[in-house]
Amino acid sequence: MSLQPDQTEESYLGILLSSVKSPGFWSIVSGGGGIAALVIGGAINLAFDSLSSLSLVVLLVGAILIFLAIVLSPRAIAIFLVGRRGRYGTNVAIMTIAFFVILLVVNFLVYQNPTRIDTTATRIFTLSPQTIRILDEMSSPVVANAFFVETATADVSKQQAEDLLNEFQRRSDNFSYRFIDPELNRTQALKYDVRTYPTIVFEDVNSGKLQGIVRFTEQEFVTGILVASDVEQKKVRVLIGHGESSQTDMADTGLDLAIEGMQRDNYRVLPLNLKQDGKIPEDTALLVIAGPDKDINDSEFDAIAKYVVSGGRILALFDPGVPEGFNVILATYGLAIGSEPIADAVSNVGGEMLTPMLQKANGQLFNKATSGIGITDEISVSFFPEVGAINALVHKDDLPAHIKFTEIGITTPASWLETDSDSPGYSNEEIPGPFVVAGVLETQGLISEAPSLVSSRKAAKMVIFSDSDFATNKYFHSSDNSDLFLNSVNWLADDYELISIRPKLVPYRELVVNSRERDFIKWSSWVLPPALAIILGIFVWWRRR
Repeated sequence: MSLQPDQTEESYLGILLSSVKSPGFWSIVSGGGGIAALVIGGAINLAFDSLSSLSLVVLLVGAILIFLAIVLSPRAIAIFLVGRRGRYGTNVAIMTIAFFVILLVVNFLVYQNPTRIDTTATRIFTLSPQTIRILDEMSSPVVANAFFVETATADVSKQQAEDLLNEFQRRSDNFSYRFIDPELNRTQALKYDVRTYPTIVFEDVNSGKLQGIVRFTEQEFVTGILVASDVEQKKVRVLIGHGESSQTDMADTGLDLAIEGMQRDNYRVLPLNLKQDGKIPEDTALLVIAGPDKDINDSEFDAIAKYVVSGGRILALFDPGVPEGFNVILATYGLAIGSEPIADAVSNVGGEMLTPMLQKANGQLFNKATSGIGITDEISVSFFPEVGAINALVHKDDLPAHIKFTEIGITTPASWLETDSDSPGYSNEEIPGPFVVAGVLETQGLISEAPSLVSSRKAAKMVIFSDSDFATNKYFHSSDNSDLFLNSVNWLADDYELISIRPKLVPYRELVVNSRERDFIKWSSWVLPPALAIILGIFVWWRRR
């Protein structure tokens, strides 16, 4: 009995030695290694363009090993293929090939009939309705000439530009694009006057008009198409020179995000300094006045008053205590902005009573069904830090027929005008709400003018908010503030079809790794898993044989 272990060991050793001496053994090993080398070489070739030469070497080694397997023992290979294990292997191979054939057929059908679904919560990979409308209405073919220098490393900006250009091309038959290396094709670069790159030049095929851009965003692409196609953009002018919110390199109090939002809605946004220009240009689709803290002089007052009388459009964002000149403009139509902030004990942000919140669920926002104006139709929640009240100087029933003021946003009955901002709290001395904080003024003349004298004039429109903070960079993307602001712009510009809930922008998040970490990610995700699966498969086969 004590010799049994030694006999067993000798038996195993004998089997191993006989297998090693057998050509069939080395034929199977060589064949398995050849198949593994072919798989690994193919994976390297698909995953790493820079390692194409290495992949060819590995593929060649795999082919040589398979050839050796056949030469060493063709009988063993034949027995393996026609035997039980061979039949199983053949079945597996046929099933694997069939799977990939089916996968290729499905991929071809999907490519021929592309239907894409954006599953992100904010639809960040979907073109905006405004962009889709412009692409659908394109009547002249436009080509985007993308000048990028080919580099050995991945170019994130090029990939982003190509993805967006591809979306544009999929949407419109009149749009196409091509990539040009300006260093290899200097003739084309000179033809399109490209001196710095990367640059994308949009070209109208019929007219030959060109428009270049260096920022690769959806809005910039649309602007390039519109300018190249000679489609006139509506001009929105933002008043400056009185401490208003404007472009500030993204300071909290700036209007940068709101301006970018208007540009994404395909408006051309320009600053306006009345001290220099003296008048509001006739091609102004609307004038934005956001939070002035300095008064206007007489000539500026006359320019704004003349613009309104001529049927102008104004988006007025006035804070409590707005300078007198701006309040006088409103007073000529029976309105005024109060000097005290509103506190709301029921509907506010985080217990901050001086930041009232307007909620559709509370009935604080009036939609088109109740007001006839669709600015707030899709708005659920918006808030206004230190907002004032829009006061009526004349009772609504006493307004002349040529003036109409429509409330679109009010505070709750639990609000009041706060006289002590440092220690807000309701007392019997406070004036209780609700208060109007957003409204629309439509007028053909001053409150002092007779209706018969102004009936032939074009009606002017103003959307008035008694707060400007909600549209500044700090709060623009909070709740539905951005949509409320941009919907007001769309309504004033008569672009009613643009009034909507827009996809919320998200910051670009990039994984930053060094070269060693990048190589580790590549090898561990593309090569090691299939190689490990093959090795385990060979091991299991060897154990079961």
